[in-house]
Amino acid sequence: MSEALIFWVVQSDAALARRWEYLFTREGWNVRLEGDFSGFFSEAEKNRMGLALIAYDAIEGGAEGLRSLKRSIPGLSVILTSGPGLDSGKVIECLEAGADDHFIDALDDRLLLAKLKAHLRRSLPSMASALDVLRSPKGDIKLDRASRQVFLRESRAKWNTLTDMTPTEFRLLALFLEQPGKVFGRRDIVESLWKGEGGDIRPGTVDKHIESLRRKLGRFGAKVRTVYGVGYGFQEE
Repeated sequence: MSEALIFWVVQSDAALARRWEYLFTREGWNVRLEGDFSGFFSEAEKNRMGLALIAYDAIEGGAEGLRSLKRSIPGLSVILTSGPGLDSGKVIECLEAGADDHFIDALDDRLLLAKLKAHLRRSLPSMASALDVLRSPKGDIKLDRASRQVFLRESRAKWNTLTDMTPTEFRLLALFLEQPGKVFGRRDIVESLWKGEGGDIRPGTVDKHIESLRRKLGRFGAKVRTVYGVGYGFQEE
């Protein structure tokens, strides 16, 4: 299993969380414990890929909270956990909201590991695929790295494809969508876009690419905001 993959345990039962942490760490997995759903949500958004075991009673907002989580982090695989008495209707709601599976807390450790490994074998390809598509927080802009295309939402069911994006503009938009809300200085953008070849790129060149990107994004261009004296970032109201 990839060491870069984070195994989140969102569990209010501290003893159970520590037991699973020990069990998963022994497998060489990168484990993080969270007792609070909102804290986990904000931390997980910084990572684009992972697997989370989330206790039903820790989810804020029930199935709707889970749906919001999956919409914001498509590369996250979620396994719902609960005691044996959880109503089947609630389990179904969570599965329909995006949970990938449901495990009982009292599973034998060996069975839990076997089920997790089987889940990873099934889900890793689709998780990797999800990482190819970046979305703006409100979902109005999609960037597909695999096909190198950008799509803008025209209506609920219709998307327009941008056909005139330059490679630099594509990378610039990807940088913003990877970390929406973060403000990048001009020099940071140069280093990110041109890597070690940015020595001859003047920071003023960034301004021209920003202007062109905004124009091509049309009504969404204003979301690429200027923070005077700092730089640029993708920020939605």
